[in-house]
Amino acid sequence: MFSALKNFNFVRILCYLAFSASWLAFAYFLGRLIPNEQLWFALLVTFLFGLPIYFAAIYAVTIQRIHLASQFKKLGILHWLFTRRILAYIWWLLWSVAFSFLLLFYLGSAEKQEWTIFFTAIPVFAIIYAIFFPIAAREYKPYIAVHKSLAWSRWVTALVMAVLFIVFVNHADASRQYASLAEAVAMESQKLDGTTNSILILETNRLLGFIEGLKRYALGSLHSFNTMFYLGVILLGSLLFFYNVALGISSFMVPLSEYRRVFSPIQDSDHPPAVSPWAWAITTAFTTFFVLFIYVPSTVYVDAWLRSNPKTVKEIRTSQQTVIETVEMIGDEYYKPGTAEHIERAYLDSLSKLETSLEKLRETTDTGFKQMAENVDDYLDWYYSLPGEYERIVALATGVLENWMAEKLQNYLMKGNVFGPVQQSIENVLQNNQQLRAEHLQKVEQILAENRVEPADNSQLEIVRHASLSALKEPPAHSMIVNLENRMLISGGIGTAGAITGAIAGKITAKVAGKGVIKLGAQALIKVTAGKAVSALGGAAAGAATGMALGSVIPGIGTAIGAAIGGIIGGITIGLTVEKLLLMLEEAFSRDDFKRQILEAIEEERVEFEKFLNTPVVSDMIPASDSEVETFSENSEQTN
Repeated sequence: MFSALKNFNFVRILCYLAFSASWLAFAYFLGRLIPNEQLWFALLVTFLFGLPIYFAAIYAVTIQRIHLASQFKKLGILHWLFTRRILAYIWWLLWSVAFSFLLLFYLGSAEKQEWTIFFTAIPVFAIIYAIFFPIAAREYKPYIAVHKSLAWSRWVTALVMAVLFIVFVNHADASRQYASLAEAVAMESQKLDGTTNSILILETNRLLGFIEGLKRYALGSLHSFNTMFYLGVILLGSLLFFYNVALGISSFMVPLSEYRRVFSPIQDSDHPPAVSPWAWAITTAFTTFFVLFIYVPSTVYVDAWLRSNPKTVKEIRTSQQTVIETVEMIGDEYYKPGTAEHIERAYLDSLSKLETSLEKLRETTDTGFKQMAENVDDYLDWYYSLPGEYERIVALATGVLENWMAEKLQNYLMKGNVFGPVQQSIENVLQNNQQLRAEHLQKVEQILAENRVEPADNSQLEIVRHASLSALKEPPAHSMIVNLENRMLISGGIGTAGAITGAIAGKITAKVAGKGVIKLGAQALIKVTAGKAVSALGGAAAGAATGMALGSVIPGIGTAIGAAIGGIIGGITIGLTVEKLLLMLEEAFSRDDFKRQILEAIEEERVEFEKFLNTPVVSDMIPASDSEVETFSENSEQTN
């Protein structure tokens, strides 16, 4: 690094930066004007822009020939064959003109983000050259060191800039990713449209627009297919582009005196020889001949030939259109690629909105079952109370004990209308479903209208997808909503908000009854009642004895009255006490088991209710919302 700073020439670097920036600015401003100018303007700009590329290339060829010549010990056929420069000069002349012509069109349509990377190549090349030159200067002759440093710097700069181009340029930009080749070519060609009268420039614009659109579409497909392959293709293309850019800007790094070697005979010397007048004359004559008798006439002839052969122009345009007509066939109509996918996304969006309302239904359902489970303790508190006990005795006396106990359990489970919010949620779900179905149909019609394609006459179509129109237009339908409509008939209107609560509570009560809990409880009550009667008689006897003792202070009738009153009081007091103790004993032994069986019945009903909502009714199933879609590519002539 210190040696690089030691060899740093401020004036030389400043000139390099100024000339290189001017060269790219030349392409930036004038390249944008070519599509709207005449042919002579394009020829002049191309020739001037290609000069740096050409001079850098022929200087490299000259140094390579000098190096080869130094390996021969005498002049001969091989020396003459390997040291001739004329063929290489002609090749690089043709390459620099052709590549510059295309490069100007490309740079003229490049985006600002890409231009930032292009201008960054100037300082990057200078830094890399400053690193390589001291290394080469220690090993090679001065002019060979310049050549080697330039050659290494071009390749390293091309690699570095290609990596920077991949990293910092947004190749996944949605505005540059296209669903079809037709769209890609159309959008990219718009950037190259112009008002020139030159048919050659117009066709070049269309050709480059076609190539750029093809590139964008292909890269987009590669990106979705394989990311590494996609990046590899971009890297190779960027290497070719930035190598030629580095070749052009490297010409401004070569000392001006070194270019004398290009016009002089092959000579291995540290200092380039002076250019003879004869060499200047030959160079001037050759340049004049090339410009006036080859470059300009050949280009004008091509333009005139295209203009005089409209059939050729029409074939070029037709061939481009033939490749790019890519469509989807939905029903019997043609649509832009991606239309079916757009409708499918709208379908999924509608289902997502339905799912939101269904999630609310699930939440209220869980809450309803939890509140019903909380009501079980209230029922058991009543069940193991003295009023509850005597109510059951009355029901036993009237012969309706089992039905009455089931009805009492059902009433407690329904306490607070625990499934009222569920009823409201179901009604909301069905209302939302009707609204979303109508909105979805409107959205589908809008998408179809916006993407319908009328194929051009004599165009060849590439159908990338076939889809059923009726399947795509089918409104979204969730299985749970279908079940609600077809099995529960909620949309027809269940009148009371407690209808669902009563139905579910009745099913739970039936489950509890099915477990035999209510029946066993009734049988136990019958058995216990007999025991309670004995205890009541004992209580009455003890009460009577107490009453007689209290009434003995009144001779005769006092003893009898006291015994009667004492029997009543004693029977009630001791009977209630015994009843309460027996209930407490029964609660201690059976309440938890009774509660567990009721909660199990509630949980079973909760699972069945969710299954009931989610299981389709086979006889009422609606058609699938989409049919199997065949996706393939084919080239077929349009038929009407």
